[in-house]
Amino acid sequence: MQDLFSLKGRTALITGGSRGIGKMIAEGFIAHGARVYISSRKAAACEQSAKELSSNGGVCIPLPMDSSTVDGAKALAAAYQSREPKLDILVNNAGAAWLAPLEEFPEKGWDKVMDLNVKTPFFLTQALFGALSKAGTGDRPAKVINVASIDGLSVNPQETYSYQASKAGLIHLTRRMGVRMIRDHIAVSAIAPG
Repeated sequence: MQDLFSLKGRTALITGGSRGIGKMIAEGFIAHGARVYISSRKAAACEQSAKELSSNGGVCIPLPMDSSTVDGAKALAAAYQSREPKLDILVNNAGAAWLAPLEEFPEKGWDKVMDLNVKTPFFLTQALFGALSKAGTGDRPAKVINVASIDGLSVNPQETYSYQASKAGLIHLTRRMGVRMIRDHIAVSAIAPG
């Protein structure tokens, strides 16, 4: 069974990897032999999680960085590529939500969520396209996994307007990127927890 799910010899970068779903994904990848890099904007949390995830003999390297802007995404890509020549798996997991009534929903809540949940996955993937292309082959494509949400597929009762719109947008963006990137042996998919 271990061979069936082996990630031995592969590298992964997981945004939002210091807690929650990202940390669980990192733990699973490490358990199956991957060399994992995690990123989050809070340096202390990122470093502590990497230490914990490495404690059982696996390899987890922290890359603390705020990737919510295009410059931040490019900086994260550069930090990763200064350590590794290729990237087998990119998990775009970092995300934000904002809850406010329709009449009071602020532009800053809209922009923060849309930037991190939609813009960052696109521009980080773009910045890592070369590293992903180097890893992908016809027999074993590189992977981009976008963490969306069930809220991108249906309406929840909370007034999280930008969150729901961003996750629906990420699902459609995943489809568009997947159609293009498979030509370079990069498979793009999304998961929708919730």
